[in-house]
Amino acid sequence: HDLNGVAAVPTNIIAAKAAEVRANLVNWQSYLQSQMISTEDCEFIKKFEVANSEEKQMILTKEGHQCAKTFLNLMAHISKEQTVQYILTLIDDTLQVGKL
Repeated sequence: HDLNGVAAVPTNIIAAKAAEVRANLVNWQSYLQSQMISTEDCEFIKKFEVANSEEKQMILTKEGHQCAKTFLNLMAHISKEQTVQYILTLIDDTLQVGKL
């Protein structure tokens, strides 16, 4: 059996799922209006999700504590599966940026 071929399939499925999740933008304003998230977290996540890799790196360097706090707050207060998947994908992207 070709182990490389076997290993590549799940990775492609995961990558495809992550791309699908990323495409479903979250309406953070609605979470703010329903008081599920704070203004601070709403503003941060809206800024962070549109930043490119270089900008994300700068945000992490300057506001790493706020980034971690926002991700934890969002995970604690939002239960909608699609949004949780989106947040987890953002966290994964953030960890990838941190490796650069």
